[in-house]
Amino acid sequence: MVIPSKNPMHEAGEALMNIGFGSNEARAYCALLIKSPANGYQVAQQSGIPRAKVYECLGRLVARGAAVHVESQDKEARLYAPTDPRELLNGIEDGLNSAVSQARKALDSWQRNPQVVEVLWRITSRQDLVIRGKKLTREAKNTLHIAIWPEEFDALLPEFLKAVDRNVKIALVLYSTHPGIDKFREKCSGAILHARTKRNAVPVMGRQFVLVSDRERCITGSIFENDNVEGVFTLNLGLVTNAVDLVNHEIYLERIMVEVGKPLEEIFGSDLEKLDPFNTPKELSDPDNLL
Repeated sequence: MVIPSKNPMHEAGEALMNIGFGSNEARAYCALLIKSPANGYQVAQQSGIPRAKVYECLGRLVARGAAVHVESQDKEARLYAPTDPRELLNGIEDGLNSAVSQARKALDSWQRNPQVVEVLWRITSRQDLVIRGKKLTREAKNTLHIAIWPEEFDALLPEFLKAVDRNVKIALVLYSTHPGIDKFREKCSGAILHARTKRNAVPVMGRQFVLVSDRERCITGSIFENDNVEGVFTLNLGLVTNAVDLVNHEIYLERIMVEVGKPLEEIFGSDLEKLDPFNTPKELSDPDNLL
């Protein structure tokens, strides 16, 4: 069975509408690409735009720089030609980039106003988690703090390597082995492989995911069975600093274990399983030892 392809003029019109053209404007511009210079009657015939509206539509194209008047010997004739598509799109792109830049500056300034309410964006799918992680990594300018499992590390590694090439400082803890960690360590000294297994905790805690960009924006959450995700993306400074603190302490503990691990293992076990957050060391539980 042969699936018929879309009409090229229809596809071009849809593409123009996606960047802000009205339906008639898109059809008129495409009609001019097919035949120009052309008058309103010819554009109406080619595009299907009602003749009563075609000159108004062509006027809007001229106003936005998508078409030009063409001089002719017949002074009464109103002829139009399309702007070159590359020039048109370059102009639209430049305008959008400028508008986005101005909006970013305005919103950044507004965001620093303490009256602006901080909100959380809930993340409920691994796809969303990875997409947001890539975006935060691409936008990082100074630092990244990351705690991650191999499954997500694999998806984000290319962006991490690009960030290193941009001189972004990265503190990363990987919770299990991945072949890419050696390549990453060659470029980034702040990468730590977690020495003790946390796989037994995954059914309860999920695969933890923490990514903080420039100490300003943060994703934190866990991936559970069937890639179900419970996480948030936030700019809340309290959550951001806590996430940075978590990554730093994971790395500090690994470095301490490397340097003085044997005595610690004898006291707390090879996986520190004898550590209990609900118990107080005997020395600290005796008030006389605090004097």
